[in-house]
Amino acid sequence: MDVAVLVTDGVADLGLAAVLETFTLANALRDTLETPPPAWEVRTVSPGTSVRSGNGYTIPTVPLADLPDTGAFPAELIVPALHVLDASELVARISADENKPILDRISSDHSRSVHVAGACAGTFFLAEAGVLDGLSATTSWWLGPAFRKRYPAVALDEGLTLCRTPTVTTAGAYLSHVDLAVSLVYKVSPALAEKAARYLVLGRGRAQAGHIVPEVMALGNPLIADFERWVRGHLGEQFRIAGAAHELGVTERSLQRATQSELGMSPRDLVHDIRLEHAALLLRTTTLPLEAVAARVGYLNAGTLRNLVRRRRSMSIAEFRATPFVW
Repeated sequence: MDVAVLVTDGVADLGLAAVLETFTLANALRDTLETPPPAWEVRTVSPGTSVRSGNGYTIPTVPLADLPDTGAFPAELIVPALHVLDASELVARISADENKPILDRISSDHSRSVHVAGACAGTFFLAEAGVLDGLSATTSWWLGPAFRKRYPAVALDEGLTLCRTPTVTTAGAYLSHVDLAVSLVYKVSPALAEKAARYLVLGRGRAQAGHIVPEVMALGNPLIADFERWVRGHLGEQFRIAGAAHELGVTERSLQRATQSELGMSPRDLVHDIRLEHAALLLRTTTLPLEAVAARVGYLNAGTLRNLVRRRRSMSIAEFRATPFVW
């Protein structure tokens, strides 16, 4: 079961290490099963003989030219993240001429039924190679607007930590590399994946949605950024979206088009996200009753906030308050 981890200069140290360590752990745990799967052979590959990581370490690699273009290698092709936070810089890096061999390899492997996977910024390589067209996918939540704009043929949901299709798997931000690797182990041996997840203290059903910071998502579009600031300035008030749009000098329809195309959500959903973010902080850092918290974030009825927490965080208010930040 051969795995190729395809890297380039600037590969994120944490993402690459997470993938490699997860497969190393899975191999170490194989013999604890009654019927262990074959071992994984993982090779780190690049266009040359080495790359420099985002933190400046030299990582030896197998050159792409030394790999067979046909046959069974690899069974899995994984593209980890780059050490880049800015979306415009990321797109420039991925679309640069020197990365064409990587994009060509992703496309050719996918065309011969190799399962392709990517996490965080690595998902941009998959999208740039065209293998995500017509499929559902996720990426790092803060890269969602840029991803959606550049790759409109992909059904993006950046609220997901992991998105699996029969031919491609994508994962979210940095620590989601572990989820990605465990999901690939699961394809071969659910029992081994379950055991590895326990060693990794990997939680069940995690989602990126609870980690999205609305003001960061809004930064890429001046109108949405203005709307986000306006909402924060009127957080405890009752207001209509049309009224907010009017004060910003645009129509409600223009605001709707902007948030839908940039964030994949309506202005009202963005308002809920902003209110929920502030409510979450109050619920976890104060002893204010639910009714007072709801009022501070603009809800007349505490039940509205209760339902929002249940719908967006998949837990009750009591469960939410009982799970404070572990650090």
